Amino acid sequence: MGSLSLLSVSCSDEKTLGIENEVSMKEGRQLVMDSIEAHGGTEKWYGNGLLQFGWKYYMKDRGPRAIVDTSQTVDTETLAVVHEVTGSHVKFGLNGGEAWISPKGAEFMPPVKFWSLTPFYFIGMPFVFNDEDANFDLLSESMEFEGKDYSQVKITYDDGAGVTPDDYYVLLIDPETKLTRGAYYIVTSKLVAPDGPGPAKFITLDDLVDVDGVKLASGHRTFYMEEGKITDKMRFTEVSGVKFLPRGSVDLSVPSKDLIIE
Repeated sequence: MGSLSLLSVSCSDEKTLGIENEVSMKEGRQLVMDSIEAHGGTEKWYGNGLLQFGWKYYMKDRGPRAIVDTSQTVDTETLAVVHEVTGSHVKFGLNGGEAWISPKGAEFMPPVKFWSLTPFYFIGMPFVFNDEDANFDLLSESMEFEGKDYSQVKITYDDGAGVTPDDYYVLLIDPETKLTRGAYYIVTSKLVAPDGPGPAKFITLDDLVDVDGVKLASGHRTFYMEEGKITDKMRFTEVSGVKFLPRGSVDLSVPSKDLIIE
């Protein structure tokens, strides 16, 4: 009788936990969707055309010369992208899963396959999380950043989603305005993390500007994380020339098969 009673309690607890998890996931998804709406909504994000911007990334933790500087054009629907490396004739991109670089044999760091969409995913928050393979979990605790408390939504991905489904992001969302303040995340790509993911980093969305009805960051700062807390600044980004262009106005196709990176 006692064992049956304990089993009943255990099953009841599991059912309650399952319901709580389901509610948390539903509330997390809704908050992210609310944030997307606060930033302009999916109709404008996908309907405005190609997104073009410059992204100059200063990795101060790796030394004064560790700078990645490209101008890029991305189709927000297909995620086809082409980059032009500032100060050189090098171009690279991604289309239909095929990464390429021109001229053939040119070098670029970080790896093209990794970097082609990395800036887009940061400037495109929270829109980039409107993904059918994404899972959302509204965390019970808020996080403080620069004197304000933010709601937290953890985003994970289904197995087989993209090339790095084990990545995760935790969005910090203003509970009043629903605007996304930034996210902390881990990178699991073997291209840049061959020994496994390191500590999480936090990246901000700073100085939001309205671009054809869409609120996007005009700069980013990246911070170290220690024991779940945001600590010292390690990197920063300058964003420039952000605009939407008509689809078809920039050629995003792979220029030649012999430029594809295996």
